[in-house]
Formats: sequence, C-alpha cells, structure tokens
Amino acid sequence: MKYALFNQLAHRYDWHTPPHHYQDDHSFVLSKLPKPPGRIIDMGCGTGVFLEKALAAGFNVSGFDASLEMVQLATNRIGKDRVQVAQIQDFEENAIYNGIVSLCWSFNYIHTFTEASEILTRCFNSLLPGGRLILQLAHAANVSGILNEDREPGPKGQPNDVMFLYRFRQVPEHSDRLIAQYVYGCKSEKELLFEEHQLAVADVKRLAAEAEAIGYEQIELLDSWKGEPFKNSINVFLLATRR
Repeated sequence: MKYALFNQLAHRYDWHTPPHHYQDDHSFVLSKLPKPPGRIIDMGCGTGVFLEKALAAGFNVSGFDASLEMVQLATNRIGKDRVQVAQIQDFEENAIYNGIVSLCWSFNYIHTFTEASEILTRCFNSLLPGGRLILQLAHAANVSGILNEDREPGPKGQPNDVMFLYRFRQVPEHSDRLIAQYVYGCKSEKELLFEEHQLAVADVKRLAAEAEAIGYEQIELLDSWKGEPFKNSINVFLLATRR
C-alpha cells in the first residue's frame, strides 16, 4: 500500500518531522556501527537524513526506499549513485556490508514474521564477519494510545505553522500489530492530511528470537538511544552481530 505521507507528500516530511528530531537516534546508531570507512546500507532510507550523517562520518553509504519521492529527496542530499527505489523484501546481497540499518519503523511495514525471518536471513548473509544489524522497531504491546502533538515552523519560518498529530493503537486480537494514525497540517500552505498506517511484526522479543535462530550473536534490545535494556518502550532498538 502506498501512503501519501511517504509519497505525494514526501516533500513535506522534513517539515513535520525535521532532521533534528533524529539527532540522538542517529548519533547512537553511528556509535554502534563498526568504525568507518565501512560499507553501510540503510533499508527504508526516507529523505536520506541518516545517510547524510553517516557519509559525513566517513562511512561508504548507500540506501533504498520503496517511495520514488523519498529517494528523489535523498538523492538531493547524498547523490543519485547512492540511493535507489526498492523494497526491503527485495534486499539481497552477499557478504559485502559492515553494517545494515533500518530506522523509523521501516521494518514494520513488512507483513508477516515469515517475511521478516527471510529478510533477517538475507541481512545475515549480506553482512561481513563482525558486521552489525541495527533495527529501530515498534513494539505493539507497549502502545498506550496517547495522542501526541508537535508544532514546527512553516516554510518561511512562521511559528507553529506546521502541525503533526500522531497516535498508535494496538490491533485487537493481534498482539504484534498496530495502527499508526497521523494528521499533518500546514496553515500557510492550506494543507491537511489524515492517514492510518498498518504496521506488523511489532513484537521485538519474537524478532530477537528469530535473529538468534538465524545465527546472529550479541543480540540486544534497548529502550532508546540512551541504551537502557528493553522494558517499557514502544520505540525499540534491536542490535545484532554476525560473527
């Protein structure tokens, strides 16, 4: 399914969710990857914010996203030779990466755990010995249903011109699924969007078990970029290493 937030309105993404929102997450991920100049790929790279930071840190970076519009924006950041249009389900290489990352719940747009296990296996085969996989994942069981609001400057710096509301709800009778509800609005551009996203495989414990069965080692689940062991977070980091 194509979501307008990632496609027709991709050029507004950095307005309602500006790059500085990710600075702590991205610094954390960079600190957990093998040292540059290793080869890193970002699955679901969005507008290329992480790739730009990784490139500046000295990594050899590449990425892909299912959205052509997102890839076009990422191209503006890091060049057309480093990003392409592709789905996570299509990813398959052979022992060429020092690090594979998938951030901002991109992995949760996979549909089933069977699919997730296949992708984790492909990632394992794509990592060099000592390479690291880092996933930022939703965990549906910890969803509270709280409505959150963020206000950002408009395109000409207008205070509180951009509004972003978001809420996450667990799907009844499906402990590993959630619905993400998003409202984007920009007063100066007279724009308004409401959209619901269906997210799956949102059980980090099960994904960690899948990773262990595949052969990953040093598997960690962390509540946030601060490095606390997983407990209450809806937004979880999974780290794993190929020996």
